[in-house]
Amino acid sequence: MFDPRKLATIMVLPLMVGHAVFVIGAWYASSILIRKGLQGALLYVGAALALLLLVLVVVGIKRLSTAADYYGYDTDAAVSLFKVKLGWAFAVSLLALFGSAIYVAIELGRDSRRVQAR
Repeated sequence: MFDPRKLATIMVLPLMVGHAVFVIGAWYASSILIRKGLQGALLYVGAALALLLLVLVVVGIKRLSTAADYYGYDTDAAVSLFKVKLGWAFAVSLLALFGSAIYVAIELGRDSRRVQAR
């Protein structure tokens, strides 16, 4: 999306910190909502995030399905993601990521019901 020659290397740091804050903050916010019995609100927030991610994927599907760096994509020298060997590995790892996230969400929901029942 951005020309890496025009961005300073230090720009990676705020992205990494922002990602860590988002993940850790979401974990703690989820645990607070579960302890207070607000699983409905948690489901709405999760659905809103999933919808936002879906919109971002639909908007950027052309770039996401292309195997090229910034310069190759900019000069139309790119190929389809599934014409390279690692494209299929990427698809499999993405499916595994979604599967494990769903499994973790199910297990956390089941554990929260056990904790509240005691």
